[in-house]
Amino acid sequence: MQEIMATVSGADVTSIRLLTAGFNFPEKQEALFNLLRHRVVPIDRIDQIRNYLQMPHTYLSLRNDIVHSTWTDALPQNSVRPLWLTHGQLAALKPVHDIDKGSKEFIEDYQDKVTYTLDDLREISENLAMNYTGFRDYITKVALASSHP
Repeated sequence: MQEIMATVSGADVTSIRLLTAGFNFPEKQEALFNLLRHRVVPIDRIDQIRNYLQMPHTYLSLRNDIVHSTWTDALPQNSVRPLWLTHGQLAALKPVHDIDKGSKEFIEDYQDKVTYTLDDLREISENLAMNYTGFRDYITKVALASSHP
């Protein structure tokens, strides 16, 4: 994102990285889209960039758990989950969703949403890598970033 900001603004990448160093992913994304709108980048390009950034945004909670949690074995076999899940209040939370106009029905245990098999993690990694490659190719093709990584 910082490379696109640098290209669009005419600044160097290091300056943009320094300016956004304290930003989290959503803040960097907001700054990027504000700049793209300000510089009148065509809407189809903004939409395409938004589509590419949706995948990493989807996995932000997993990323945060990887960075900030100790992980432990889980069921089913060959699965892992953040250790915090067995400690404290978060283990007791169970999400429910409106199914029939106000009636609540239990859908999925919160623990199931943060337990990953090794195959799940491998697949997520491969999907993120393909998304990154597609994004890099796209922004290079439309001249929003340089061709070198």
